[in-house]
Amino acid sequence: MVTNHEIDEAKYPYWRIGQRLQALRETTGMSKTKYAAFCGYNYTRYINWESGHRRMLPDEAEVLCDKFGVTLDFIYRGIEAQLPHSLAIALSSNPRDSATKTSNEMPD
Repeated sequence: MVTNHEIDEAKYPYWRIGQRLQALRETTGMSKTKYAAFCGYNYTRYINWESGHRRMLPDEAEVLCDKFGVTLDFIYRGIEAQLPHSLAIALSSNPRDSATKTSNEMPD
């Protein structure tokens, strides 16, 4: 995954969403392969989302909403207000590059 310091917006147009997807996956402790399979996603498609190359469609993101109790606002905009408490704590203790601290940003 790219960091905030080396973002090529043309190459990774959805990197903020990808950062949040990666942070969410890391709270499960699963590898990318296992996580994609657990969620019912094609591995290559999931990697494109997490890397920021492609944006998840809302119906694809709803799978995460249903499985993990996150909201579309969290996935697309980084708003943590309605996350389950245990998940919010896990994400806040995860040393990511503000992947989940973007609640005042414009939507991706």
